[in-house]
Order: sequence, then structure tokens, then C-alpha cells
Amino acid sequence: MKKDNRITDVEITLTDADVVVASDVHFPYQDDKAIAAFRKYIKEKQPKVVVLNGDVLDFYKLSRFSKDPAGKNPAEEIEMCRTFLKNIRKDIPTAAIYYTIGNHETRLEKYVLDNAPQIACLVDNVFEIIKTDREDMCVQGCASLTINDTFVLKHGTRLGNKSGLSAIKELEAHYLSGATGHTHRLARFSTRKSGRRFVWLETGCLCDLNPEYMVNADWEQGFAHIKFKKGKLHQAKIIQIENGGVLE
Repeated sequence: MKKDNRITDVEITLTDADVVVASDVHFPYQDDKAIAAFRKYIKEKQPKVVVLNGDVLDFYKLSRFSKDPAGKNPAEEIEMCRTFLKNIRKDIPTAAIYYTIGNHETRLEKYVLDNAPQIACLVDNVFEIIKTDREDMCVQGCASLTINDTFVLKHGTRLGNKSGLSAIKELEAHYLSGATGHTHRLARFSTRKSGRRFVWLETGCLCDLNPEYMVNADWEQGFAHIKFKKGKLHQAKIIQIENGGVLE
């Protein structure tokens, strides 16, 4: 029997709730100070929902790029990710935690399909390999998360060469409000169309701003804080991290 590895979209309903969204940790290229700032924030705020919006893992050795032999292997990265998820669960013991798949998480499936397609049906999906559903993590993996049919969270695919251009492209593609990672930049784009207000956020990263494989990256560290009141989007703001501290 063929194994069903499909990662599905998830929809939830929130009435009055805070949602904190972070992405692009890129273990083993994480920034420990940025992670500490994020963890301190959610521990203090105790949001109802936390979304890890893709590329928590890097899967460095599964990429198509030239690799440093000293780089960490996938098993080491996965263990780093598990430790991170366990710590987040300790910080917010009652919150719902969602982990959307990013383009770096899909490197695992692509690697298997390219190099061993005969056994692809036997390999678990990335969330099953991490074991995100274990009690000490209790994280739900998904392709995307939609809140109240009006706000979508996904890793994102549309790029721009400047901060905010990705947000504009994503909003115009969906005509919903939402938040994406992927660009490693911080931005907030808002507009009104047909009497409705829309907003889209680019939520930055929690990774090293000067990794060995990039020169003069225009990245920014941070995350997003979103509020719903009476089932409607009340606030969507960017939280910037600078030198290991949150700027509000």
C-alpha cells in the first residue's frame, strides 16, 4: 500500500485571540540571540496561537549548492529543530502551535525523489520525521493555515527585490490578508479595495544575518503579532529584533 505523505492546509476559527508568527530559523544557521528574543516575547505575551511559518530547518546538505563537508547533517538539524519546538512548548504550554512547510523543508522530499524515487513512498513526510505531534512538542504541521476564512499564513513563494514587494504580490494573488516569510525581510503592506481593508506582512527571520553562503544580505530579524477581536482582524504589526532585543 502506498504511504500517504500529503501535508494539508488547515483552517481554524478565532474570536478573540493573539497570534504570533515567526519564520526562517534555518537550523543550523539560526541566530540564538534572535531566538531568545522571540521566546522571551511569547513567554510574556502568552498568545493563543503561535505559527512557525516555514524554513525552521535548512537541510543544508540536501541542497543543490556546493556544500562544506563540515556542515551539519540532516539528523543533527532535525534534533536542533526538536529542541527548539520543545522549548517553545514549555514557553507557551496552553497555546496551539502550527508549523507550515517551507521551501527548505521540501528539500527532503525533492532529494529522495531525485536520488531514490523507488523508495519515495516509504519515506515519511518532514513533520512525521521530526515527530511534531509528540506530547513534548504537540505541534501541528500543515501546508498553510487560514484563520476565519480571511487571514492566511504560509511560507510564501513570491519574491521581490525590495522589502514589501513580496507582500504586495501575495496580497494581490489571494485578495486576503495574510503573512509570509521566505524573503527574510520585514514589511507591512495595507490597502482598501471594494470597501474592505487588507494587510499582508513579511515577517523577517530568526537566522544569522551573515551566513557563510551570503554576502551583504539585506535581511532583517523579527516576527509578527496579530490580534483578532470578535472574529475580525484587529491588528497586524511587525516586531523587529535588533542586536538580540525586541524593538516595540
